[in-house]
Amino acid sequence: NGSKFTAPASGGLTRPDGNTGSYFMWLDGNGKSYEPGDSVPADVTELTVQWTAPTYAVTLNTNGGTINSGNVTSYTYGVGATLPTDVTRTGYTFKGWYDNENLTGSPVTAIGDTETGNKEYWAKWEINQYTIIYDLAGGTVEGNPDTYTIETVAFTLKNPTKSGYTFTGWSGTGLDGENNMTVTIPKVSTGNRSY
Repeated sequence: NGSKFTAPASGGLTRPDGNTGSYFMWLDGNGKSYEPGDSVPADVTELTVQWTAPTYAVTLNTNGGTINSGNVTSYTYGVGATLPTDVTRTGYTFKGWYDNENLTGSPVTAIGDTETGNKEYWAKWEINQYTIIYDLAGGTVEGNPDTYTIETVAFTLKNPTKSGYTFTGWSGTGLDGENNMTVTIPKVSTGNRSY
């Protein structure tokens, strides 16, 4: 009649055969749902009974990672969803899902059972730092790094010196055989190392 009104209760309405759920809402022509007792705007002229809970889309942006299990692509009103935690990315530690691309605020672990609408989340990553331990057998060297990350530009270790001795090569992580006079750690390498 051109003025706002209250969505009616479900009293006297009978569920369709086979529908044993508890969900009940009123749906307007624009897809907006109203609980019984909600205020309905004046421009809504018709409400339709909605017996089945709506399902909404979920988009998870992994930012280079992989969801190994528990992927979520949708959720249903009244049920919600738990966001996956088995998420990996080589060289990084997963720090949670965020509801904004800038990864600000607090991480989101679940979609509540009363939430509505499509959702989009972004994965936050913290780069791992790996250590390099040297056993120079009494020798010395300057300028070799003690740490690196997967994003560190490739670098070649400087060979140690020891008075009265000739350096014959490196041994350690990823090396086998002889003639290891040069050790280069390429970009995108991971893991703690010792030489």
